[in-house]
Amino acid sequence: MKGFKIGDYIVIVLVVGLILLLFTLIYGSSGSERYIEITGSDTSYIFDPAVNRVVDVEGPIGTTRVIIENGKAWVEDSPCRDKICIKMGILSRPGAEAVCLPNRVIVQMKGDRGGVDGVSR
Repeated sequence: MKGFKIGDYIVIVLVVGLILLLFTLIYGSSGSERYIEITGSDTSYIFDPAVNRVVDVEGPIGTTRVIIENGKAWVEDSPCRDKICIKMGILSRPGAEAVCLPNRVIVQMKGDRGGVDGVSR
């Protein structure tokens, strides 16, 4: 069996470089494309998830409080009966949302998806 030749090394370097490039393109999103959109019954807001803040959104049955902290968002309090919007948990990935139907408030994390959040057959 003969050793590697210069062409073998070139092919190996090109393949490794291609793998690194594809990995960077798929998983290397900087996250700067993300934003949080909060929609009330008659208002709409867009916020940078990197800036910590508390947002109170007025709806038909009262005030829904949304917390934006460390690139994540969640509904802290809402006047609705079942509190499903609070139970939706922390929104940290694009495509995640929390909805309070009785108070007509929608909190959405938007931007490049960048990853898989579920697998189907």
